[in-house]
Amino acid sequence: MNMAAALHKRVVFCDLDGTLVLDNSFHVFLVTAWAKGSLGQRISLGLRFLARSAGRLSGGHAGLKKRVLIWFSRQPQTWQDSVVQATLCRLNATLSQPVLAALDAYRASGAQIVLATAAPDVYARALAEQIGATDCLATPFPAGRDWQELLAGRKAAACSAWLGPQASYVIALTDHIDDLALLRLADEAVIVGPSTGVSAFQKLLASESVILHHIDTDTGQTNGGYWLWFDDRPSGPHDHWEIRTILSKHRYARIYQGNGQWRRIGPGMPLLPAVQRRDCPRPPTSRQRLLIQMNRRVRRDWLRIFH
Repeated sequence: MNMAAALHKRVVFCDLDGTLVLDNSFHVFLVTAWAKGSLGQRISLGLRFLARSAGRLSGGHAGLKKRVLIWFSRQPQTWQDSVVQATLCRLNATLSQPVLAALDAYRASGAQIVLATAAPDVYARALAEQIGATDCLATPFPAGRDWQELLAGRKAAACSAWLGPQASYVIALTDHIDDLALLRLADEAVIVGPSTGVSAFQKLLASESVILHHIDTDTGQTNGGYWLWFDDRPSGPHDHWEIRTILSKHRYARIYQGNGQWRRIGPGMPLLPAVQRRDCPRPPTSRQRLLIQMNRRVRRDWLRIFH
C-alpha cells in the first residue's frame, strides 16, 4: 500500500454488468419477469417492448428501461420479490470470481465497497447486500418524473457526491469505456474484459495518474477446463469426459472457444478449437442465446427431438 492509500479513506467503486457479473443483468431481469409472468403480465410487458420499435420517439434503451420499471413497480409485491430473487439466482451463475476475490482483498485492507451501476436499484441493491458492499448507487426504482439512468457522467457525479469532501483513495472496477469519467476520479483502475480492450483505456487515461490493472475474461488459464453454455447458463470447468457425458444429454449447447466466442457443439462433434479456463468466460451474445433457446424450444420441447 502506498502512502496516499494509507493516509486517505479507501473506497472501491465496482460496476455491475460485465464487471461484477459477466452478464447483462437487465436482460436477465427481463427474461425472468417474462418467464414468471402470467399471460396478462406477458402481454403487458410485450407491449412495452413493441414501443421500443419507435426508435428515438420511444426514448431508446433508456425509454424501454423506464417503461419496464414503471410497469414492474405496479405489480404485486410478492411477485416482484420472486422475480428479484430469481434474477439474483441466475446472475450468481456468472459472478466473476476474480472480481469477487479482488473485492475481498480490498475489503480486507480496510476499503469500503460501493456497487455503482446503471442497473435498476430494485435488484442491484439486493446483489450489493449479497456481496457485502457498503452501499449501492444505481438507477432509481421506481421510475419517477425526473428519472435518469445512472450512466457515464451521472454515475461519476453520484460517486463523487458519495465520497464527499473527505480525501479518499479511489479504486474503480469496470469493463466499459462509458465509465471514463469515473476512472478519472480514481487512483487505481481495474479493467475487466479481453486484453485487446485495455489499450483503449491506456490511451484515454494517458494524461491521468491512474494505475491500471487488468482482469482477463477471455483467454485460456492454466489448470482450467472446458466451458459449455446450455439451458441459458454456463457450465464448467469440465474435463473431456465430463463434456462428452453432458453432450449426450444436452443437444443444444455451445462451447467456449476463446476471444469471447462460443460455437455450437453436439454429441460426436470435436471439442477443438476450445479454450480452457478456471473462471467463467464472457457469456454468448443476447442474439446467440435467443437462437439457442428458440432452437431448443422448437426441436426438443415442441417436436420432441432429443437426439
